[in-house]
Amino acid sequence: MNTVQQSPTQTKPTVDVSMVVANFNNGRYLDEFFRSILCSTVLPREIIFVDDGSTDDSLVIAQRAAEDVKCMKIIALPKNVGFANALNAGVANSVASYVMRMDPDDILLPTRIERQYDYITRHGLDVVGGNALIFHSSTGASIGSTNFPSDHSDIEKTIVKGENGVLHATVMGRTAFFRSEPYKQENVPAEDYDIFARFLKRGASFGNFTEPLIRYRIHDTSASARLRYSTILRTYQLRDSIFGGHTPRWKVRTYYWFIKCYRNYLDSRSVVSKYVWAGLSALCYPQKLVRKIARHVAYRPGR
Repeated sequence: MNTVQQSPTQTKPTVDVSMVVANFNNGRYLDEFFRSILCSTVLPREIIFVDDGSTDDSLVIAQRAAEDVKCMKIIALPKNVGFANALNAGVANSVASYVMRMDPDDILLPTRIERQYDYITRHGLDVVGGNALIFHSSTGASIGSTNFPSDHSDIEKTIVKGENGVLHATVMGRTAFFRSEPYKQENVPAEDYDIFARFLKRGASFGNFTEPLIRYRIHDTSASARLRYSTILRTYQLRDSIFGGHTPRWKVRTYYWFIKCYRNYLDSRSVVSKYVWAGLSALCYPQKLVRKIARHVAYRPGR
């Protein structure tokens, strides 16, 4: 590891990672986001902050944060070009061996960079993701956690059947893959499934941390809060195109309603409504619901 000047009074080690952040009008979350980076046990070689034509105070906040986050490069796009295109701009300007994804409305956990970099280099993997603690933006209350498979064979099975095998906002992967298989704007908001399915098709090896790496924010404008049937449909269409086969519409609808019911289960404040939504979710995908609830209980605050 090298060292980078973080502030006039403090230095931290760095690792060979380019953190790529695409931002559009997330100004209200950026101070907390940048504080989480400063609390990290190690820093990336560089942070590439791509502002995708924001109309709020995002650029002002990022420029102010850059006084403390010395490794940050700011790319200010003159107009909004879209999430995938903004990420590609960040990757194109990266210089490290690995690209690390992070969304500016989430919070980095202190050991994420250090542990993930050690894991991906020690095991010789191409892509490593992890889990996330999910919380409500308005209340700060924890509402659950993700439960992604940990080893390559299970991740492969998950992706091939049309589901996300890694959580996009937690991924660290070889820069060479991100350059050879860039994001496709036309596939947003299913761009995450698309790019990692193409990585897999090209022979990438995957892994996931069992432990959470970020705090994942749910708010009114987040992609998670605005899930549409068209997104699930597009995901399965990509699956069929990349891996072959045909996914029947009933399966698409079933998986869509499983996710909708499960998110209502997480959002519910009363025990009765939780049981109702859990029951409806179980009707759609019983095995997956059991795994998700078990994960939720395992990471419940106070345990």
